[in-house]
Amino acid sequence: MRNMKLAQHLALLKNRQLINDELSKIMLEIEQRLISHWHVDVTTKQVEMGLLHLAMALGRIKRGYAAQALHKDIFAEIQSAVCFPKVLKIHSDILALIPFPIPESEQTHLIANWYSLVIAQPWVLNIT
Repeated sequence: MRNMKLAQHLALLKNRQLINDELSKIMLEIEQRLISHWHVDVTTKQVEMGLLHLAMALGRIKRGYAAQALHKDIFAEIQSAVCFPKVLKIHSDILALIPFPIPESEQTHLIANWYSLVIAQPWVLNIT
C-alpha cells in the first residue's frame, strides 16, 4: 500500500527547495520497490521517517554536501548483526535506483535505517 503522506512530504521538501522533481521521482520509485519487492509496510512512522531522511540526504548530496558517518561503534554493532548480509542486500538494491554516487559517510546512515527496518519488519528478511 503506497503511503500518500510520502508524496505530500516530498512536495513540501520541493517547495523548500531541499529536493527537486528528479529526487522526488527517485523517492517514489524507491518506495514502490520497497512495497513490491521487499513487502515493506511503508505506512509506518518509522519507514516514513526513513524515506524522508533518504530524500533529504539525496538533496544534500546533490547540493555537494554529505553528513558525517554514523559513529563507528554504532556501525560496528550493526555490522555484527546476524541479519547484516540481508541489510546490505536491501541497501544495494535501493542504491541501484539512485543514478548518482552516494558518499560512504551517508551510506552508513542509510544502512542503519535499513537495519532498523528489518528489526521492525522481520518478514523482510525472508524475501530473496
